[in-house]
Amino acid sequence: MQLIDAAYEAHEEKGEVPVMITKHCLRFAFNLCPKQAKGNIKSWKATPMQLVNGDEVLTLKFDCRPCEMHVIGKIKNHILKMPLPGSVVASVSPDDLLKTLPKRKG
Repeated sequence: MQLIDAAYEAHEEKGEVPVMITKHCLRFAFNLCPKQAKGNIKSWKATPMQLVNGDEVLTLKFDCRPCEMHVIGKIKNHILKMPLPGSVVASVSPDDLLKTLPKRKG
């Protein structure tokens, strides 16, 4: 068994953390992949890229040996204000559940 980092939703990380690791690589899509370049030295020096959507900035870091692209982002403020998963417990009565069932015809 191995201890892993807390989930993004656990609100323990306030800085930038990996949001996603993907095999789809923009560096490959832009012909900057060192595995595909065959001697193009420029491709080895590609710096991390950024995706910008409004005021949100995601940094793309590349791990070329396993052919992975890491999307790094900061947790949004509205997520920090939400209760932690599992911290809110709700109760529903059987009568309330019965009210949600569709009515039978006939």
